[in-house]
Amino acid sequence: MLKFSNFLLVLLLAFSCTLSGEQENKLNKQLSKYIKAYNSNNTLEYAGLSHPAVVRYYTALGDTNFITHFSNPEEKGVNLYNPLFRDMKSQGNWIERKYTIEKGSADEYDKEYELYAISSDAGNNWFFLLEEDYFLQKIPLKHRLFSK
Repeated sequence: MLKFSNFLLVLLLAFSCTLSGEQENKLNKQLSKYIKAYNSNNTLEYAGLSHPAVVRYYTALGDTNFITHFSNPEEKGVNLYNPLFRDMKSQGNWIERKYTIEKGSADEYDKEYELYAISSDAGNNWFFLLEEDYFLQKIPLKHRLFSK
């Protein structure tokens, strides 16, 4: 009986850290839109797909900081490529996914760069943060389930 209950516990833990097909589909569509908006320098869509706490933070810093952050004029030619799922953690309805993503120009990529997807409503809506925003403590997130 003890072996059976241990097996059920392991099985429950394994399935509690996965997304349903519908949640996964919503995440993949939003992730694709986010990367496209970033790469095409579409400031409004890029900001709209970024986590609201990030948008509020840069809005409070003023128009120049907001535009600089969400249009990346100093990084012209820098794109995001090939997101690779690394890990997922959740706490109640709060779900975080960590991706490794290539960031750079056609000649040079940073393969260790991280992108975070966050849902606060059990996977119905997804918003994104680049690693520098995720770890910036001045940006108030309800949770930060990953550490450096």
